[in-house]
Amino acid sequence: MRNIMIMLGLILLVFSCTKTKKQSKEVLALTQYVDPMIGTDAHGHTFPGATTPYGMVQLSPSNDFKDWDWCSGYHYSDTIIKGFAHNHISGAGLSGLGDILIMPTMGKNTTYAGSDAEVDTSYRSRFTHKSEKAYAGYYGVSLEDYKIDVALTATTRSGFHKYTFNQEGVTDIVIDPTHALMEKAMETSISKVSDTEVLGYKKVNMGGDKFRFMYFSAKFSKPFKKFSITNNDIVVNETSLTAAKAKALVSFTVEKGEELEIVVTLSPTGYDGVEKNYLAEAKGKTFDTALDEAVSTWNQELNKIQLDEVVSDTKKRTFYTAMYHAFIGPNIISDVDGQYVVEGKKLHSKHVQYSNFSTWDTYRALNPLLTIISQERTAAIVNSMVSRDTEANVGQPVWELFGFDNSCMIGYTTASVIGDAVLKDIPGIDHEQAYASMRGAAFDLTKHSAVYDVSGLEDYINYGYVTSETGSSVSKTTEYNYHDFVISEVAKKLGKDADAQLFKRRSIGYRNLFDPSSGYLLPKYSNGDVNLMDLSIWDELVTNYVSGNIWAYSAYTPQDMEGAIRLHGGKEKYAAWLDGVFTDTTQLGGVQHVDISGFIGKYGHGDEPGHHMPYLYNFVGQPWKTQKYVHEVISTMYSDRPDGMVNNEDLGQMSAWYIFSTLGFYPLSPSSLQYQLGAPYFEKASIHLENGNSFVVSAENLSEENIYVQSVLLNGKTYDKNFIYHKDIIKGGSIVFTMGPKPNKKWGASDESTAVGKLNESTVKIPVIAALAPFDTNERAFFADKHLVKLKSNESDASIYYTLDGSTPTQKSSLYIAPITVTSDAVLKAIAVKEGLNPSKVYEKPLVKSVFPSLKKGYPKVDMVNPDTAYGKGDGSTLFDEVFGSSSYGDGKWTGIKGNIELYLNLGEKVALNGISLGVLTDVGSWIFPAKTISVYGGNSKDNLTLIAQKEILYTEDLPKEVVRHTLALKGSYRWLRIKITPFGNAPEWHGASGQKVWLFIDEINVF
Repeated sequence: MRNIMIMLGLILLVFSCTKTKKQSKEVLALTQYVDPMIGTDAHGHTFPGATTPYGMVQLSPSNDFKDWDWCSGYHYSDTIIKGFAHNHISGAGLSGLGDILIMPTMGKNTTYAGSDAEVDTSYRSRFTHKSEKAYAGYYGVSLEDYKIDVALTATTRSGFHKYTFNQEGVTDIVIDPTHALMEKAMETSISKVSDTEVLGYKKVNMGGDKFRFMYFSAKFSKPFKKFSITNNDIVVNETSLTAAKAKALVSFTVEKGEELEIVVTLSPTGYDGVEKNYLAEAKGKTFDTALDEAVSTWNQELNKIQLDEVVSDTKKRTFYTAMYHAFIGPNIISDVDGQYVVEGKKLHSKHVQYSNFSTWDTYRALNPLLTIISQERTAAIVNSMVSRDTEANVGQPVWELFGFDNSCMIGYTTASVIGDAVLKDIPGIDHEQAYASMRGAAFDLTKHSAVYDVSGLEDYINYGYVTSETGSSVSKTTEYNYHDFVISEVAKKLGKDADAQLFKRRSIGYRNLFDPSSGYLLPKYSNGDVNLMDLSIWDELVTNYVSGNIWAYSAYTPQDMEGAIRLHGGKEKYAAWLDGVFTDTTQLGGVQHVDISGFIGKYGHGDEPGHHMPYLYNFVGQPWKTQKYVHEVISTMYSDRPDGMVNNEDLGQMSAWYIFSTLGFYPLSPSSLQYQLGAPYFEKASIHLENGNSFVVSAENLSEENIYVQSVLLNGKTYDKNFIYHKDIIKGGSIVFTMGPKPNKKWGASDESTAVGKLNESTVKIPVIAALAPFDTNERAFFADKHLVKLKSNESDASIYYTLDGSTPTQKSSLYIAPITVTSDAVLKAIAVKEGLNPSKVYEKPLVKSVFPSLKKGYPKVDMVNPDTAYGKGDGSTLFDEVFGSSSYGDGKWTGIKGNIELYLNLGEKVALNGISLGVLTDVGSWIFPAKTISVYGGNSKDNLTLIAQKEILYTEDLPKEVVRHTLALKGSYRWLRIKITPFGNAPEWHGASGQKVWLFIDEINVF
């Protein structure tokens, strides 16, 4: 470690006096202020290992995915290291990758990974944080079990290891391609090339017939003494093996103090790509050479924003670590020759290809930050997104991980990133191709969230909003509205006037959801009824808003702030509504979503959709409140400690918010080309642009108490507006804030000072474009003998057409005139049609025979054995609400738990029964597996029940996402039933959650 510190000091000395050619600015030694340990504790989900800006390799300690806080493969609570893998995701709320793990050992001679509890018999090792050292481009640690000091660094596509042995003997280097994070290697391969090189690959099923490969070479600095391959951790007499669990042991005799270096090069395309990448980036380089280059590269990136020397080291550490995290991704996925893989297709590109697009997070601040300080990189990232249409022909991804869309979030968020770059005239982007990608995404009905129900885009296009029949409908509506605003602005720029008007109208659909009494945007059904939720508990909020964040999404109208403020009744009332959110400290019942945290009142900074909220006060002429709340977030929710983040860092978004906000401005609506002013956190910061200009932010009279803006000078002239324009920054110049201890309630307060100006007092136009859907006024879906269908529409003068066979109704279907009698199971579907409006959404209602309607009032009564359900109501009512769950677990209609679902059903009296049916959801990508068994016990006393029916669920490894309704025949009369559904158990070996408990999801139990 002492040698490393000496080397780092020399590197910093060199870089303290070098200058860039383009800007002729002094390049400061800033890597000393980067602490990759920040965010590795609590829920930050960052990794501490070595990487380069946007690199393919993130070489870091990698442990098993034990729980949500191990998404990056590392958590600060760890005391044991499994090994060092070569790619990881930075700060996400999901996990993946962890490719090609290497671990040096001594004295164990095994490839058995075991678990942390088996540290003494597996190749794992204990460690302490005292021995860890990390900065930009470097990670080091001492392995206590082996007395080996590990040092790691990286180039873009290669990881460099250096091991120093503090005792003599035989070292066995484990090469384990089977290691994965929430994935499962279905096939691995190991081959000895020579006595200094090993090749191999890892193959992962990404769903269906799509496979992700990672090929590698490991080149050693000296010949190895022995090479062994294991299959299932048993040594085989082979020099090459392809199997489910092929691993290798590479053995050396070492002296005390000896160093061994390994270069591991990656390629997603094949061994040819590995070799080309090695020759271009790693050949002839020692560990120290690679480290010098990594530090140099990081210093070039970090120097894009230089803080004045008077800024404290503590503030510099937090700021430059935020810069570091902001530049880790998106990540390069192409080889040096342009070969890359998307959705399993091997392709070639003329430009560098990027992936790991967490754009639901990053379109808000990270990508806008890059349009200022990294325009060349922005063009490459945008061109990669556009190429998903022009080269891969797969459409825009929802959330792309290393070329594969996992669809875990919502929205066509890449449209916002692409459009923002076009509107800001970032060089190197084909505007027509970019627009085609954006527009195509806005009409793509095939992209559905794996977590938050179907997209609802068909209803959105038809109604102008996503209807409440779809989960997270308000969140989807507001996200789509903003994306459409961006598309409208790009269409206008390109002279596509019809499209500009179309998407402008689409961008204000949220107005249909505004509730004047509460100020919230509330979910609305297709029949026009508002979904009246219980706002005192989290349960229904989580169903209707991503993360349950009703407050952020009710304020998420950045593209139409004038309209939103007018809906509230003007600036004073909007300000009062904001005050209510920021000061509401009431506690909600139920289970809070993990992604919302960092509260000021009900503002949750840990959840990205609300990141703009503190800046909303600017629009109503109260910028001092923006300054107050932004300062509170900066000073209490970010720090230079391992737990210095209030939630997931999310691939740079949390850091980008901090960077913008500490500089004193924020892109509340990026494609408006405006930035709302807050207040600087630093005395002086210089933003160096790729065009050679600099924009300098200064704060005079700044202190811990002086957090309020008294006045502003822009380029030496008095500036009273509380926002600036993108062009103000790009052309270079200066902005000077004078600070004080009390608010100046005159600065930035006039109508002329705000981005919305003086409000138009006319009535806010609410777009109505589709007929309201019909519905059955007879609310029951279950019936004993017959069901009388009485259809109605809240749309006056609408005609209703229906079917009873499950087919989609049209105007050629039966016209509803009078009530319809149904005496057997049926699927009712109906539409409302009115001239001048789009036809309504299809109303669908299964009608099912059941004993429940004939029971005495108050029955059946449900008694859940385990009421602690993570999904659905703990009293079991979700199972018996006569509302059937869809194929999306996030639709709010399912009861889900990791364990048995068991309940007692009291029918009130003896009832003759013929059968029981229930729905079981399978969605293995979300860890939801089919049930194992369904057992039904019956009797006349709760304490004396016997088994009357049982079904064992048969399944194959091909488990599609589906809902299967299982029916068990019953015979006899019973008052009491005990229903027990047992789960699949632990995930099978082929699944990414192998060995861990999986979910059981059940809905709508019917007895007939």
